[in-house]
Amino acid sequence: MEFVGYRNARLVDGLASTGRIMTRHGEGRTFDPLQYSVLMKMAIGTYDWPLDEQARKKNALPRTYTFGWLALAQDLGMTLPDSADDIIVVSGEPRVPKKETLAIQRICKAAKRLEEAGLIKCIRKGNVQRKNNAAWLLTIGDPEENREVERYVRAHMYL
Repeated sequence: MEFVGYRNARLVDGLASTGRIMTRHGEGRTFDPLQYSVLMKMAIGTYDWPLDEQARKKNALPRTYTFGWLALAQDLGMTLPDSADDIIVVSGEPRVPKKETLAIQRICKAAKRLEEAGLIKCIRKGNVQRKNNAAWLLTIGDPEENREVERYVRAHMYL
């Protein structure tokens, strides 16, 4: 995943510092590092808004994450084997299916919390048969900006 979302990353840091990336812990609320990591990886892997000239020429979609949860888990090192015995070769690639499943489950829970907090929004469901990842819109700006970005992305994705 390429680092393209510098301004997105700054917005995520701002959300964290104002208490928007939290989870329940006992009777209180506390910062959630997994939610932060997931949102930050999504942010730095997606184009900033407004798009710069180079991104416009590429027909890039701003704040739209489409790489899938497995790619995110791999980027976060959540699928690394504990030993060589854990590795299974799948389609010529060394993988650790047990860790992948657990990592995806953890990321899905974090994503659900981010969605409930209004920080991400699923704008296209994934399809396993078509090998098509879901498309997630990062709603990390103010409400007006989020609407503007969503209109732009939906128009360019023909949604």
